[in-house]
Amino acid sequence: MVICGYYESIELNFMVPGHTKFKCDGSFGLIKRLYRKSMVDCVDHVVDVVKRSSITGLNKARRYNGNEGFQYYDIISGLETYFKKLPGLQKFQHFHFISTNPGMIKAQEVANGPFQEFKLLKASKSEPLKTIEKIKALSFPVLKPLPMELKRREYLYRNIRPFVRDEFKDITCPRPIYTDSE
Repeated sequence: MVICGYYESIELNFMVPGHTKFKCDGSFGLIKRLYRKSMVDCVDHVVDVVKRSSITGLNKARRYNGNEGFQYYDIISGLETYFKKLPGLQKFQHFHFISTNPGMIKAQEVANGPFQEFKLLKASKSEPLKTIEKIKALSFPVLKPLPMELKRREYLYRNIRPFVRDEFKDITCPRPIYTDSE
């Protein structure tokens, strides 16, 4: 994102394992509290619970629906030829990318600790600009979700359908349709 010029810098911070309590946990708590008191038979009901969970409109539902909503791009296959993996990635909590130093990452193991710099761009010293221009020209395909496996559809139909109200049974747990490949 920095190399492509979308941002001048990106700072990415992760909570220390075991200490993941922060502001958005309270928002999830509001959803959880209302969910437990609600009849939920389909995805539309989950969306409704999320919307009603906060009287100030703090919680908003975002739903994937076919090709609308979220789209995930296959950036890994496009970028793995241009970048190396960060060694010891999981020991770091803080990362910093800066446009003035493309292909480099600064990483910290702890807050206020020393930064370590890593060159992740796989470009020779003579042609980093050429590599950066190739990266800027990339386009990434949209990943399509795989259809639900037959075994899972059968499980939902046999084991979950009895607990769903009649008017939602065919939405949430329809009878599995067998294709020639199954």
